[in-house]
Amino acid sequence: MREARQVEPGRAEAGLHGYYGPESVTWKVTREAAILLGGARAVLLQIAHPLVAEGVYTHSSYLTDPAARTLHTFMLGQILTFGDRPEAHEAARTINRLHAGVFGHLPQDAGAYRRGTFYRARDQELLLWVHATLVDTALLLYTSLIGPLTADEQERYYQESKAQARLLGLQPRYMPASLAELQHYVEEMVQSDQLAATPQARRLAHTVLFPPLPTVFRPVLHFHFLITCGLLPERVRSLYGYPWGPWHQQAFDLVMQGLRSTLPHLPLRLRTLPVTQHIIERRLSSARLQAYARSIREARASA
Repeated sequence: MREARQVEPGRAEAGLHGYYGPESVTWKVTREAAILLGGARAVLLQIAHPLVAEGVYTHSSYLTDPAARTLHTFMLGQILTFGDRPEAHEAARTINRLHAGVFGHLPQDAGAYRRGTFYRARDQELLLWVHATLVDTALLLYTSLIGPLTADEQERYYQESKAQARLLGLQPRYMPASLAELQHYVEEMVQSDQLAATPQARRLAHTVLFPPLPTVFRPVLHFHFLITCGLLPERVRSLYGYPWGPWHQQAFDLVMQGLRSTLPHLPLRLRTLPVTQHIIERRLSSARLQAYARSIREARASA
């Protein structure tokens, strides 16, 4: 399958929208607020890797201030996706600076890893796993809740995602060449002993799924828990020890059916978070101004 046209540094027209633009599948998928319903799924997949879990547990504020940590991560992701080139580069530098100090040793045996195994957040193995979970989750949520994507669109989404991965330190030679290869990698990881729910991962997962909120929000949290568990691969759900029976599956199917029958019929503006819409409109306005100024310069040069 042909690789999507990459938006590479040095291409004048690409700079108008940063690394992506309105024609990209990345904008089409990522601007949908419903994708955020898969956020916990992606995190639980990521921290099912013992080395990722230990890095997050030891070096992040997920346990002490989960709301601020989640918001910070979300905003950096929005800037990487919808910001211009300088904004995307600054967001990537912020993430890379934070990751530079994340390293240590595994405190216990876990899955394929022995106690004392050294980890670094910028290890290619860990960067690939985190990136793969994000791509896999985004495509799953879009096709489950919003509508189908052609095989070409899904491939383009993955190929476009490589630009962000490179900014965050994942070297091209470590990236699967195609979406099919990435999906095969994810499936192999899920079924392998590379994943194990350590005590650190379980505590982090509980905080992600049940953050400290007022009691009035408990029904929403249980709703979120149901969706997250239903979206997880069966083996990963079992690793965490989450119960799942016929009643859970029926409730999950009913919820997903309700969302599928509602979300695609809403206007796009209502399916997009205000902060996302604001960044998009600002970027498009800037692009139009730059294009207009360029047309004026070209007209004057040819006069």
